[in-house]
Amino acid sequence: MSSSQEAQGRWRWLWNRLRCMTPAEVLHRAARAATAARRQRLMAAPVPVPALANAPCWVQVPQPGQLVAGTAPYLEEAKALHAGRVRLFERERFDVGAEPDWLRCPFTGVTAPLKPARRIAITDRAQVGDIKYLWELNRHLQWVTLAQAWALDGDVAHLDLLRRQLAGWLQQNPPGQGPNYTSSLEAAIRLLNWSVAWQLLGGADGVIWRGHEALRDAWLEAVYRHALQAARSYSRHSSANNHLIGELCGVYVASRTWPAWPRLARLGDAARQELIEQIDRQVHPDGVPAEQAFEYAGFIFDFLWLAERCAAANAEPMPEAYRARLRVMADFAHALGGATGGMPAVGDADGAEALRLDPRPGREPLAALLEKEAALGGRAVPPWLHPRDDIAWLGLARPPVAMRAPATLDFDAGGYVLFEGAGLQGGMDTGPLGYLGIAAHGHADALALWLSVGGEPLLIDPGTYAYWADKAWRDYFRGTSAHNTLELLGRDQSDSGGRFMWTRHARARLLRRERAGPGRLRVAAEHDGYGAALAHRRELAVDCEAGRLEVQDMTPQPVEAALHWHLAPGWQCELLGDTLLARRGRWQARLRVRADAPGELVLLQGQTDPPLGWASGAYGDKQPSPVLRWRGVAARWSTFIDIESVPA
Repeated sequence: MSSSQEAQGRWRWLWNRLRCMTPAEVLHRAARAATAARRQRLMAAPVPVPALANAPCWVQVPQPGQLVAGTAPYLEEAKALHAGRVRLFERERFDVGAEPDWLRCPFTGVTAPLKPARRIAITDRAQVGDIKYLWELNRHLQWVTLAQAWALDGDVAHLDLLRRQLAGWLQQNPPGQGPNYTSSLEAAIRLLNWSVAWQLLGGADGVIWRGHEALRDAWLEAVYRHALQAARSYSRHSSANNHLIGELCGVYVASRTWPAWPRLARLGDAARQELIEQIDRQVHPDGVPAEQAFEYAGFIFDFLWLAERCAAANAEPMPEAYRARLRVMADFAHALGGATGGMPAVGDADGAEALRLDPRPGREPLAALLEKEAALGGRAVPPWLHPRDDIAWLGLARPPVAMRAPATLDFDAGGYVLFEGAGLQGGMDTGPLGYLGIAAHGHADALALWLSVGGEPLLIDPGTYAYWADKAWRDYFRGTSAHNTLELLGRDQSDSGGRFMWTRHARARLLRRERAGPGRLRVAAEHDGYGAALAHRRELAVDCEAGRLEVQDMTPQPVEAALHWHLAPGWQCELLGDTLLARRGRWQARLRVRADAPGELVLLQGQTDPPLGWASGAYGDKQPSPVLRWRGVAARWSTFIDIESVPA
């Protein structure tokens, strides 16, 4: 891309961003830009001398018998860290060395420039690669693991490595300089991990500091600066999504972990109060995350849950309404886990973790959410949940296991209708695009359908892939053609203004829902993403006992359209006339597509120009997956899906 094209792209992005702002937000951002130099000077200003004092601990060391797999996973993970191999995004290890270069991107090997902190522009991200890999390394989840390992086996080698990494990080990241000071959310997440490690290490008087008091004091200075950075730069207006919840949590937890500065205590008081307000704004009354991104439900729950644990330890418990909103989040997670055979990849997902108390890979965000809330509220967990150790490190008893049906399968506020029965599980999206003006993490998936058979995904949401991959891939995975819905006029239902921005939002509404017993459902909904003259209406009829789904799609008039049905990798597919035959194990599915006018029906997989037929199971990964596409000009489409069990 030429420099002129880059400049045009940046101006186009800026114009789109301005279009998504209210006048109040424009004034807010202008004022912040005008005071950026002053904030930069304040970051380097001397830190008030801390009044060291013991604070209530909300983290405790469990007995070995309380850990699901014993101490081995912690010691094995610590061993990998001693060898310089760190796990990012929960799945992939990178060789960063026992004493990392904290400015070197683990993914690209490019070292970020050390310059005064500011929001990283698109061109800066391109220089570093995917900045998320660098930020993930600098969240310091691994420091918690080292502190856990020391608490479990008493090997001082863990303390020595942690000291060396801490000293290196402080030396390589001067206050207010470099990419690790450009994001308030990242600063807040570091504060969370620093807090847990600090508690496990024994606080200000821990043995790790004997003869190293100067290093402890330098760390405390960084704590103060991190908290002030987050509090001075809270994500506001159209950016006040999960970032704001994380920032508030980090400031609040820091204020209670280190009650050493009156100013930080006051900031913590304000952060706690705003967390109580934000949980009602960012979680619908039925427990659905307002960002319409399922993995982010687990992300914000961790912030909210950790804040609740910290508040309880400090004798300032969160209000009952706050706890109640956590409960309905768990109810939604329970319904998704039972009624969809797992968590569909709805909306953005990046595999990020705010805190890793259990080092074992394979974390399921919504299942983990369900277990944490059950332990907090004294409720049972379903048998399909794989227990984790997070609750043991926070002093909570493991919840009992019991069969229980979801409280509801209808989530009208969040916009999801679920169904289950006779081995079929699935749902339909009848909700909004996303949260606030930019709907940053929503996908153009109105009226999309997903379906699992015997717990195996069949019709899928293909996921996210990567935020900073080539633009064509980002646009594809969040666009309409990557979802099981109708695409009209060759464009998305909503208009994208950038990688994390939608300038026009499709509005969906539920028209009718009828349940005629377990596993029998009829739903009608529509959206206006293509204008009132081309409103897309979808009617879904499900009979789980008969293993049959009927989907009727219609528009007011004939229109150029493409109907996509995305199948999970692993299904053996064959197109026979107007019917797709898909087999996997003992299950067989038939998808028959008909329209009121002739069209082209094809089975595709792994197409690259333009992208079509891909699935992403984890951040940064993608693989070919089958997609059945009907394309032509019509006004009505019928899809019949029949599922049966056959000999393996």
